[in-house]
Amino acid sequence: MTPEEDDANTPNRRLLMLGVFGLVVSTLLGLLAPHDGSVWRLPQALQQRAQTALLTADLAGIDVTADGQRLIASGVVEDERRIADVRRTVLSSSGPGGAWAGGVTSVEVGGVTVGAFERPYSWTARREVDRLTLSGAVPSEAARARLLAQARRSFSTAEIVDELRVAGGAPSPAFSALAVDAVRLLAGLTAGEARVVDHQVAIIGDGSQRGVDALRAAFANPPAPFRVRLDLTVDGLDVENPELQGLNLTNADAETCERAFERLMEGNVINFETGSAVIAPSSRAVLDRLASVALRCDRFSIEVAGFTDNQGGRAANMDLSHRRADAVAEYLVGQGVGPSRLTAQGYGPDRPRASNATPVGQAANRRIEFYVSSRATP
Repeated sequence: MTPEEDDANTPNRRLLMLGVFGLVVSTLLGLLAPHDGSVWRLPQALQQRAQTALLTADLAGIDVTADGQRLIASGVVEDERRIADVRRTVLSSSGPGGAWAGGVTSVEVGGVTVGAFERPYSWTARREVDRLTLSGAVPSEAARARLLAQARRSFSTAEIVDELRVAGGAPSPAFSALAVDAVRLLAGLTAGEARVVDHQVAIIGDGSQRGVDALRAAFANPPAPFRVRLDLTVDGLDVENPELQGLNLTNADAETCERAFERLMEGNVINFETGSAVIAPSSRAVLDRLASVALRCDRFSIEVAGFTDNQGGRAANMDLSHRRADAVAEYLVGQGVGPSRLTAQGYGPDRPRASNATPVGQAANRRIEFYVSSRATP
């Protein structure tokens, strides 16, 4: 090639080199830029898609973690055939596999076993001064190990009590991550408890403004299908329930807890549809405030007692009062109160608070009361 020809081809070579450079840069940006297909976000995106697919396939109790494009499933299923369903569901959750296709390349199901299910599915982390107790069900041994590891990191000077058991029936593949977050954030409270009962998450306790704010921010948008209820006080002050000021329920006895129920009911009534146990929508606000007390006090036995006036037959009134007490207890359970710590009892027209001779007295006798037993529940 003559010098003249070489000079003529130089611009073409420069254009080719620029094109190759641009292709390399584009490829790197495609791999490293902040989107779901980027190198550092891809495992997280694959894990989230697998969790969604497992929920849709009625495999909510399966825990899944990502190691690059390889996903690791663990948990309990009721039937041997469901193990193959787990593998197939996770493998196809992000389309075709392969390093460049961006899907799941392989699924490890060695941690998926056949075993017993628990319903309701219940888990608790309770923080005391120098102790953290983890109890209830977890979906796998891997989940148990992650929770214990987080507990040791967050509570390095406390005694960690492990009362966990592996069982099927977790409400979501996101259960383990949510429970780990709850343990981590409990360290920001001086005392408290995180509880999951099926889809309902309840976190109660007392702490600094910083610790409470961190919990509120972390659980502002929980993953579906979880619902989160936070009942937190700041340095012992309950700004949302002024009637309860002066009553620190974090370590209260049964008498103080019963007094808290009485204070809330002094100026409030739980209304029902006429002649039925259907709670009127107007009573939801007071029920939510009652749930706040029940959550903080359900280390004791709580009786929900229903009463009626003396109008109508006694047998019908006994039945109605019991059904109304049941309705209130069910509402409290739906807010995260431990179902084993609640009982419902109907007393009908017995124990009237006022004379049934006037409409005013009859209205006073149609009521719900709460009795708290000094006997702690398991």
